[in-house]
Amino acid sequence: MNGFVIKAFITIGNFLCQLGFPSYCIWRIIHRLIKRVILAQIRAYRDIDGWLSDDEASGLYLLSNLLDQHCKVLEIGSWKGKATYCLAQGLPKGGTVIALDPFDASGEPESSALYRERGGDIPLFEQFVHNMTKLGVMKKIKAIKGYSHQFVNKFIEIDLLFIDGDHSIEGCDFDFLNYSPLISHRGYLVFHDFDSSRKDLGPTWVVENRVLPSADFVFWGCFNSLWIAQKAHVL
Repeated sequence: MNGFVIKAFITIGNFLCQLGFPSYCIWRIIHRLIKRVILAQIRAYRDIDGWLSDDEASGLYLLSNLLDQHCKVLEIGSWKGKATYCLAQGLPKGGTVIALDPFDASGEPESSALYRERGGDIPLFEQFVHNMTKLGVMKKIKAIKGYSHQFVNKFIEIDLLFIDGDHSIEGCDFDFLNYSPLISHRGYLVFHDFDSSRKDLGPTWVVENRVLPSADFVFWGCFNSLWIAQKAHVL
């Protein structure tokens, strides 16, 4: 029943967007209306270690639901699979989440100590696979061990790019510049940990200095610190 309700609201939302209503307003309202229903679908995400609020988790699930069949999602930075699970649960038939992470608890200097502390004694990759397998979504996921700079030009086209890896300005900028050109027509660009009051954060800097001045993307919406843009329509 929950899945039916979500699909029904998504159908309504898509119809209203086609009529010309602002997508940001439509999806924000729909998200509020069905947030509890979505959270019932992904309640297990709360048991996975990581950093994601209910609004962000349900927002990722909703966004994943909007993609077409056989879509490709590229997630840069997966940790133990908290966000990966939400994306995978929302995927349409044939969709895949490519989870790219070194799985070594490394990170920008400001966060590396915390990552090492919370990494645990079991290798991160094993924890990730265990979590995704236990929750029944591993078959929808292709996990790749490595850094984003090692896989430039290895992917052809993606429908959703979720940048949540290196949060430094340099790291976030690298991921945007090298992977955003792969986003398909009307695909989505997503940043985690956007904070307009923190100009020193990579996601904030890239959004304000790269994405917003560009004609390639239009703002789609926010769920807490989850900032979303959509590939602009090309005439």
